[in-house]
Amino acid sequence: MFRFYLKSYGCTQNQAEGENIRQILLQSNGSEVDDIYQADVIIICSCAVKSPTEDKVIQFIYKSSMTDADVIVTGCLPKINPDRIKKACPDAILTPPNIGKSILKYVPLQIPNGEIYQMARLPEKPAFVPNRPLTAIMPISQGCLGSCTYCAVKYARGWLTSYPIDILVEYAKKAFDVGAKELYVTAQDTAVYGQDNCVTLQELISRLLENEGDFQIRIGMMNPKYVITIIDDLLDIMEKDERVYRFLHIPVQSGSNRILESMKRGYSIEDFNKLVKKIRIRIPRITLATDVIVGFPGETEYDFELTVTNLEKNNFDIVNISKYGDRPLTASSKFPNKIPSEIKKERSRFLSEKVKLLQETNNKEWEGWRGKVLVVKETKEGKMFARNTYYKPIILPKGNLGERVEVEIKECSRNALFGEIVESIAQEITL
Repeated sequence: MFRFYLKSYGCTQNQAEGENIRQILLQSNGSEVDDIYQADVIIICSCAVKSPTEDKVIQFIYKSSMTDADVIVTGCLPKINPDRIKKACPDAILTPPNIGKSILKYVPLQIPNGEIYQMARLPEKPAFVPNRPLTAIMPISQGCLGSCTYCAVKYARGWLTSYPIDILVEYAKKAFDVGAKELYVTAQDTAVYGQDNCVTLQELISRLLENEGDFQIRIGMMNPKYVITIIDDLLDIMEKDERVYRFLHIPVQSGSNRILESMKRGYSIEDFNKLVKKIRIRIPRITLATDVIVGFPGETEYDFELTVTNLEKNNFDIVNISKYGDRPLTASSKFPNKIPSEIKKERSRFLSEKVKLLQETNNKEWEGWRGKVLVVKETKEGKMFARNTYYKPIILPKGNLGERVEVEIKECSRNALFGEIVESIAQEITL
């Protein structure tokens, strides 16, 4: 019997890998503790996509080094910035990402570093989002096909390797069988799924929908360059089956073609706008999320204004704003014309205020809406959190987990809609 403490940072895929490790350790005589000073081993599923996130990870690694526990660092950071980890904790054991069952090689024994990296299998049991008992995560691939000049994750995850479609279909079935009501389909870029083994994302989603029952599927982040080639088929699926959330996460990163070219994103802003227009025409109320990097090397005030204009033009529901920071091993870290920190902060603050206004306006349009929602978790305040098929977050005064209910939206805030239950709906729905 050994005691372990597990902490995961970063994206949904990283959370899934952390949950996989948790299940493996619990099945191998491990006992999870909630205090690092009580642990025999501390496992840190790290993230290195942004400098602020890396700083948080390093701070926790340093704190962990003050304990008597063995410290294991997995995830992306060991391949991107191993020297910094070793400075924070000289005795830390570094492993590749997506380690899976190989974690047992390191717990509780220490072995030399330098293990040959092999992509782990999917978890033997479905991985669920921590504190969300109805939401399962399904990674569908590792790596991507892009070469973005600012991205260090490529060096940790490598080129695209997709999981076989039959394995994914079986994994999803297991998740639904054990009670999952939401399935998060995730990857570094879901749009390129299967390009290495002659299948497609839309084929995978269609196969998943062959499962009977009441559930929702959320498709994760995708690069606009590759979405363009599959968008018609994806929208066809969304229109035919409401069990696929009418939600897409398509990062634009900048509204300036000059900056997009410097980032090596592989599309123009005109291409991106045509894509969004097509989506809005087909599904007008779809929830669209995007990402923006402010202060990329060489970004002028005019470039930034183009980004602001683009966000207003496309009226995004969710905008994740990041201030550019050099990452290890990336091409952009060597670019000239770095933007001063204060200018990046000013642009980020300005953009954040613009986004708040967009979100308030968008949510206001949902007041009075009536329809079906799925209750997926309980909030810290004791209320119920639900989503409709458009992925809108809805707070209810009551309800049962996993229940499908009819609601009416009474009011809204920038971050959520607030509704009241009109009537319950049978768990088994006819599609």
